[in-house]
Amino acid sequence: MSDLGFPIKDLARRKFQTSLTIIGLTLSTAITVFLVTFGESLGFHVSLITGGKLTTGFSYVFSLFIVIVGILNFLAGVLVTSFLVSTNMHERIQDIGIMKATGCQANSALSYFFTELSIMVFTSCTAGTLLGILARFVCINVLNALGFSIPQKPINLWVVFLIFVAFILAAHILGARPIMKAIKVKPAEALSPLFSLGLITAPKGPTSSKLGFNFKVAYRSIMRRKSATYQAIICLSVVLTLTTVAIAGGMIANQTTQNYVERAICRDAVLIAHPDVKRQYENFLSQFFEAKQPEKINYIDPRYNISEPLISSLRTVQGVRRVDPRFVLETTIKEVPGIIVNPEEPEQPYTIIGDNRYSEALIVGINLEGVINDWLIEGRVLNNTDMYSVLIGDTLAYQNFDNAQKQSALIFNKKFEIAGVCLDPLNNGDVVYMPIKALYESTERSGYNLLLLKIDPLNYSKTITEIKDKISGTDLEISELNLILDKHLNFLNRVWSLIMALPLFSLATATLSLLSYMMLSIAGQQRELGIMRALGAKPRTIVKTIFLQAFLIVLASGAIGISVGFAITWLFLIPEAVVSFLTLTTIMGWLLLAIVIISLTSLYPAVRTTKKSIAQIIS
Repeated sequence: MSDLGFPIKDLARRKFQTSLTIIGLTLSTAITVFLVTFGESLGFHVSLITGGKLTTGFSYVFSLFIVIVGILNFLAGVLVTSFLVSTNMHERIQDIGIMKATGCQANSALSYFFTELSIMVFTSCTAGTLLGILARFVCINVLNALGFSIPQKPINLWVVFLIFVAFILAAHILGARPIMKAIKVKPAEALSPLFSLGLITAPKGPTSSKLGFNFKVAYRSIMRRKSATYQAIICLSVVLTLTTVAIAGGMIANQTTQNYVERAICRDAVLIAHPDVKRQYENFLSQFFEAKQPEKINYIDPRYNISEPLISSLRTVQGVRRVDPRFVLETTIKEVPGIIVNPEEPEQPYTIIGDNRYSEALIVGINLEGVINDWLIEGRVLNNTDMYSVLIGDTLAYQNFDNAQKQSALIFNKKFEIAGVCLDPLNNGDVVYMPIKALYESTERSGYNLLLLKIDPLNYSKTITEIKDKISGTDLEISELNLILDKHLNFLNRVWSLIMALPLFSLATATLSLLSYMMLSIAGQQRELGIMRALGAKPRTIVKTIFLQAFLIVLASGAIGISVGFAITWLFLIPEAVVSFLTLTTIMGWLLLAIVIISLTSLYPAVRTTKKSIAQIIS
C-alpha cells in the first residue's frame, strides 16, 4: 500500500469530519477566486486600476469591497480550517496516545496527520479554485443574457495561482498548529477521556440559576472547554463580520452607487439635440455599462446648433423646471505639473508633482446657474466667478493626474485650474465641465448644440408631449434620459447582487464551524446527558440545553462580528453612504435571519443524540 493509502482510508472512515473541513475551505477559496476574477472581467481590479466599463470612482468602491471581502474571506477560510482540524484532533487524542504507547515515534505520528491535512487542503483549494472560475463564467453569461455586454476576458492565471498558494500555505500553517500541539501530549494524558475532549474544571464564580436549569447547564458546558469555545467564537466572529460586510456593505453600496449615478444623470431629464449629437451623447452615457465606440462627428457643424428663440420657447412650457443648454465637443487635454510648497522642509522648499500626460476627453460647456446635475464632487463646485476653472471626471483625474486639485489642465492651449473632481458616468469619467463663456472664448465659437431639460415628474407625460410639439418642424429629436438612467441602475443592481450572493455562502462555513463545535461539545457531555435522561429528563430538555449552548456561542460571535462588519462598512467601505430606513431594516432582518439559521443547525446533533438509547449515550 502506498504512503497515502492509509491516511486516505482514515479520512474516508471519518466522513463527517473530513467533509466539514473540505467544504469549508473549498467555499472560502471559491468565493475569493470568483470575486477577484469576476471583478477584473468588469473592469474593477484589486489594484484599483480601471480598464473596463465603470469609471475609476465607481471602480474604487467596487475594488475596495472586493479587497475587504477577499481579506475577510481568506481569514475565515484559514481560521475555519484550523478550527475544524483542531476539533478533529481533539477526537484523535486517544488515537495519538495509543500510537505513542505502542512505540510510534512523534515524528511518524506528526507526518501521518500532516499528510491527512495536506490531502484535505490540496483537495479543497483545487476544488475551490475550479468552482470559483466556473462561478465567474456562469455570472458573466447571466449578465450577457440580461442584455449587458460583458466580454469573456482571459483569466489572469497569476492572480488565481497566488490565491491558490496563499490558501495552501495559510491552511497548512494554521492547520499544523493543533496537530503539533496534540503530538506533544503524553500517552497517559492522551488516553484520559477528560483530556481528549478538552475538558477542564468547572468555571470559577457562581452561575445564576435564575435564568433556569437549562441555561445553567449550557453555560457551564461551554465554559468547561474554554479553548474550543474561544476558537469557535473567533471563527464565527470572522465569518459573521464577512456576512455583515457582504449583506450590509453590499446593500448600502448598491443604494449609494445608484444614488451617485442618479445625481450625475438626473432623474426626469430629457435631451434635445440633432440626431447625430443625440446618438453620440447617448453612446457617451452608455459606455458606463456597455462598450460602445462613439463616432467622430464635427460638433461645430452649423446644422447642430439649437436656436436661442427655441430655447426661450421651451422655458415657457409648463412642467419644465430647469433649462440647461450646453455646447459639447471632443479635444485633447494635457496635464500641467503642479508645485506643492513645503514650508517645514527648508532643504526641499517645494515638490513638483505630475508629468505631461495627455488624453482625449469630452468637453462640456455649461451655464453654471442652470446645471441640472448634482454630482458627488471631491473639491469644490464651479461658481459664477469662475472663468478659467474646470470640473473634471473621476477617470480623467485619477489616470492623467497625480493630484488633480493641486494641478492644472491645458485645454485649447489655455491653462485651467481644476476646481474639483466629479463622479460622472458620462464618457466613462473622461469628461471636463467648464464655464461656457470660457469655452466660447477658447474656441471662438458660440451657440449651443445640446439641450437638457429637467421635467416635473407630476406632469411628465403632458410636458413631453408639449415639448415634442415645440420641436416639430426642426431637425431636433428628444431622448428621455430615464431610459438610460434605468439601465445604469439596473446594471449596478445586477452586479452588486451577483457580488453579494457568493459571500453569503460564508454562512455555510459558519454552520460547519458550529456543527463541529457542537459535535465536540456533545461528545464531552455524553455521560452527563445519559445520566439526565436516566433521571427522567425529557428529550426536549436535552435538545433545549444543547440549543442554548449553540445560541450563546452565536450570540457572542454575532455581537462581535456584526459590530465590526458595520464599522468596516461605515468607516472604510463607502464614501458619503446613502441608506434608507427600509434598507437598514432589511439589512437587520437578513442578519437576524442568518443568526437564527446558524443557531438552528445545532438542532441536528441535538436531535441525533436524543434518538440514542440511554445505554448508548452513557457507553
